[in-house]
Amino acid sequence: MSELKLYNDNCMNVLKTLENDSVHMTLTDIPYDEVNRSSGGLRNLDKSHADIITFPLDEFIDEVVRVTSGSIYIFCGSIQVSHIRNRLIEHKLSVRHCIWEKTNPSPMNGQHIWLSSIENCVFGKKSGATFNEHCKSAVWRNAIEHYKDHPTPKPVKLMSRLIEASSNIGDTVLDTCMGSGAIGVAAKQCGRSFIGIELNKEYYDMTEERLQSQTESVLNFLT
Repeated sequence: MSELKLYNDNCMNVLKTLENDSVHMTLTDIPYDEVNRSSGGLRNLDKSHADIITFPLDEFIDEVVRVTSGSIYIFCGSIQVSHIRNRLIEHKLSVRHCIWEKTNPSPMNGQHIWLSSIENCVFGKKSGATFNEHCKSAVWRNAIEHYKDHPTPKPVKLMSRLIEASSNIGDTVLDTCMGSGAIGVAAKQCGRSFIGIELNKEYYDMTEERLQSQTESVLNFLT
């Protein structure tokens, strides 16, 4: 039976309590600050500069590698791609730069420039780790899925694909920065155990409610 563990805490505090190789897969979107909304509801999002400023990236990567026995997916800003990639290579992981191509990108505030329609993800795989999508492209085409007031939710459909690619039923998936809870929802739908961490109390409560609703809907469906 799959298990669910949620922590309203700094992820570095929780990571240090986890044993070596205690999760099969880490899938997460590291935090960023610069999210603003105009009165018209359009977003002005500068993800590229915030991650390293607000996050102890090297220490974080080292801890994630330590606790993960299989594969690691880290969504991040463009400036962080090389840094994360090189750090994972130092840990002897096989690494790919992956792209989420958004099929329905949000318009930006009055900018006369090419629309930003991608997000970066660095994938690292330990030797012998599960991988169920052989010879598939590292460009993932998937629509944005909005959820309540979270500015940058990940699509459950895409998260489910990544979970099924890099873990098996009954395995444990870790998300160090839960945000809207999409990865937790995907993990439960895929029959995986889930460990989720979120520092922001508002987002933590949102995710807890969402996962509880998801669990109830699955139980209702099964009965």
